[in-house]
Amino acid sequence: MSIAEFSKQFHADHRGNCAMAVAYGYARATGKSEVEATATAQMFKEFGGGKAPNGSCGALYAAKMMQPDHADAIEDFFKRGAQNFTKCSEIRPNKVIPCNRCVELAGEALDFLESK
Repeated sequence: MSIAEFSKQFHADHRGNCAMAVAYGYARATGKSEVEATATAQMFKEFGGGKAPNGSCGALYAAKMMQPDHADAIEDFFKRGAQNFTKCSEIRPNKVIPCNRCVELAGEALDFLESK
């Protein structure tokens, strides 16, 4: 499965917030065990629901933390799918895209990097 697929499934199964879902998806898709991926996800427990630094979408924040050398490219990719928004407080109340799509979009950005 891809990072986006792992992430979206984790989020849909209500196993954690958007940031946790992306961290989990990245870990699983890059070869980590279920236990290791769940531990990675737990490190992002505090960053969902608009609590990521600067109010960033938690999914976007986690993606950037998974590949910090490519943070700008990840943000650019994410913006294209989220009508140029990056903050949870802009995306959620205005129903730009649902949270599960934010998770999938952040995963897609990471998948894109991994395919290069």
